[in-house]
Amino acid sequence: MRAEPAGRIVFELREWEGTYRSRDVPGGVERTPVRSTLWSVQPDGTDRRAIPAAGDQAGNPLGSPDGQWLYWQSETAGRWTIWRARPDGSAAEVIGPAAGLEPPGMSAFGTKLSADGAHLTYTVQDGATGRTVRAAADGTGARILAPHAGYLYMACPQPGSDRVVCSGPAQGYRLLLLDGPDAAPRVLTPGHPDSYAPQFTPDGQVILFIRRDGGLYRIAPDGSGLAQLADGLAIEFRLSVEDAHGSTDFPAISPDGRHVAYVANDRAGAVQVFTIAIDGSDRRQLTDLPGPCARVCWSPDGQWLAFVAMIDARPQLHVIPADRSAPARVVTTEIGAVYTLTWLSETR
Repeated sequence: MRAEPAGRIVFELREWEGTYRSRDVPGGVERTPVRSTLWSVQPDGTDRRAIPAAGDQAGNPLGSPDGQWLYWQSETAGRWTIWRARPDGSAAEVIGPAAGLEPPGMSAFGTKLSADGAHLTYTVQDGATGRTVRAAADGTGARILAPHAGYLYMACPQPGSDRVVCSGPAQGYRLLLLDGPDAAPRVLTPGHPDSYAPQFTPDGQVILFIRRDGGLYRIAPDGSGLAQLADGLAIEFRLSVEDAHGSTDFPAISPDGRHVAYVANDRAGAVQVFTIAIDGSDRRQLTDLPGPCARVCWSPDGQWLAFVAMIDARPQLHVIPADRSAPARVVTTEIGAVYTLTWLSETR
C-alpha cells in the first residue's frame, strides 16, 4: 500500500491588492507591490505554521537534502539577502552576499544547493550586471566565479566538485561550465541559445535544462550527449493574464536522479504535471485539472509530487502520488497565492 507523504512543505505566500501586473521596463521589471511570507504545512493540509523571516519580503524557500536547514531570500529597503535557518525559523542568519565581495551593497538571489548539500550558488547583482557566487552550504568561502565573463546567473553547483553550470545574457543564455574561480567559462551549448534553469542530477553526470522554445534537454558536463527529452513545456509561470514578465518555472529532478517532473501543455492545451525518465522514456501525464499547474517539487522519498494549480484565480498547493495511483488533492486554501515551495524531509 502506498504510504502517505511525510515531511513538511514550506511555501511562499504572496498577497497583493487588485490584479497582479508585471512588465519589462528599461533596467528591470515593474511589478505590482506584494507582501511575501513563509509558511510550512503538513502534506495533508494540517498544522499550518508561520516561519519567522526578517525583511519586508521573504520567498524562494529551499530545503537542504537532510532536512536540517531552510534557505530563503529576503528583501529590506530594496536589497535582497540570502538567509539560512532551522526549519522552524530558529537560528536564522544572513549568509549572502558574503562579506568582502565587491562591490559592497549588492543584492543576492537565486540560491541553489548541490545535491549532496555541501555547496551552494547564488547571484550577486549591483543593478547593472549579475555574477555567480559559489560557497559552502553555510555561506563561508564565497568566491565570485568568472568575474569578467559578463552577466551570469541561474547557477547550480555540481555535487562532489568545484564546477558550476550557469546561464545568462553574457553568452545569449547558452549554458556555461565554470571550473573554478579563475577559470574561463566553457560553452556547453554553442548551438543552443535561450537555454535556462540548468541543474545537475544527484550523481553529477547529467545536466538538465530547458529552452525558451519549450524543450526539455539533457547534456553531459563535457558537452556531449545533447538530447531533447520532451517539448511543450510551460516555461513561464504567471499569476494573471497581466503578468507579462512572469517567472521561469524550473523542472524538478527526482531524488534518485531517474525521473524529471515538469509542467507542459496537454493535448487540450492545458498546463498539467508530467514526469519522464531521464533517458526520455516513460512519459506520463499525472494531472487533469481545470487550472494551470506550476512549481512542481518532489517529496524527499521520491514517492509524491507537490505543485501549485490555479483555484479561483490564485494558485494553491496540491500533492499527488508520483505513480498516479490517486488523483491530486488540495493542501491549501489561502486567500493569497502559493508562489514557490520546497519539501523538507523529516528530521530526527
